[in-house]
Amino acid sequence: MAMAEGGRRSKARDLARKLIWWSVTAIGILVSTAALGSFALHTYGAYRLEEVRSDFAERWGHLTQVPLQPTAPDHENGARWLIAGGRAILCSVEDRRFYGQLSNRPASGWTDAERSRARWILHEQQNALEILLRSGTFKTFNLGSDSIRASYENIDFSSTLMGLRLLMLEARLAWSEGRTSDSLAALDAVGRAADGLLQTPIVMTSTIGSAATRWTARAAADFVGDRRTDTETLEQILAALPLEDPVHWGNITLAVSVAEIAEEGLRYIDDAHDPSMGWSIPFWVSNHYLLDDLFVAEILERWGLQLELGQEPAARWSPGAGHEIWGERSWPAGLALGGTYTPNLLSVRAREQAASTELQQVKLAIGLRLASPDGLGPDACAILPEPVPTALTGEPVACRYDEARGVIVIETPGAVEALGAHVSVESQAATFPPVEIPVG
Repeated sequence: MAMAEGGRRSKARDLARKLIWWSVTAIGILVSTAALGSFALHTYGAYRLEEVRSDFAERWGHLTQVPLQPTAPDHENGARWLIAGGRAILCSVEDRRFYGQLSNRPASGWTDAERSRARWILHEQQNALEILLRSGTFKTFNLGSDSIRASYENIDFSSTLMGLRLLMLEARLAWSEGRTSDSLAALDAVGRAADGLLQTPIVMTSTIGSAATRWTARAAADFVGDRRTDTETLEQILAALPLEDPVHWGNITLAVSVAEIAEEGLRYIDDAHDPSMGWSIPFWVSNHYLLDDLFVAEILERWGLQLELGQEPAARWSPGAGHEIWGERSWPAGLALGGTYTPNLLSVRAREQAASTELQQVKLAIGLRLASPDGLGPDACAILPEPVPTALTGEPVACRYDEARGVIVIETPGAVEALGAHVSVESQAATFPPVEIPVG
């Protein structure tokens, strides 16, 4: 009996040992499989990211395309004077909003109340205006640092923007009051700033540079359409316009921004969880060891698709082009975060194309007037050179004679529709006025 009992106990112990052994073995196999699988996924992610980065660099060149801007002491750098002038503006939020809106409208259309308020603001901000005007007297305009790209911390975007708008207010008002030299000095300062901003490869500065390009182009178009503008003044207006093409610098800016943000990956995801929570460690492992490189590779590839599409005129994009790139095809679902980590690149691209096209319009108008110093006739469009396709629509600028109004109209057909489909902000950014020159 005792022997039988001992045999049963021995079998039970053997079974328990086998169960423990098989359990340990199974756990070991599962852990090994998970570790191997994790390592394989991590290795694949790293390979995938390197492959996408290599393809991106080969296609766009990003950092290698950015020439270093000339350095200069702060007191010889127009950018520093522009920022200092912007910071010296001391007025209410309402006044800032008022002159920001007014600075992009022809002074001939201002009401008496608007004109009076504009004069008062410029008088009150005379010290700031003098500093801002000095920014246009320097050849160097460098917002960068010793590195190839300026950091956001070193640039005061708000002061820069408001300073440019105050200069445009002065340009508009001075022109309407016959102070031509004052008007052109302000216009020239904005044109120089536009070039410098475009050459600083940050999306925000590029966007402000494109806006400044459009402001100068629109003001110049109004001045060119003034019958009193003589040949010498036309040449001065032409010299005040930005020299750089927003589309060319937009390519570099967007490629640099995309490449640099992708280098940082989705590290910002760390801020989205509480480290005290029990799942923080597996969260970190899953998002950083396993999926981080894959996330970055997918985002970099999709931003690359936006850059690729942006080479085509905005008129050829589908209305939902951005959503198509970041929509249902996104994997994993969390990738949607990546689409909001930077500005909508296609919207930025459309603005750059619009700035380039408005600049093209006004330069054609100036060329037309310079070719006919004694006045334009109804057949003036015939002397224009071979039309060149515009960046925004892919079609050339059109020139026609409006007999009913007695003006030559230089416009870009389809520009309003192309821009409006991709610029959703409620501002003047989506407008696209033609250039009108009186005949005679």
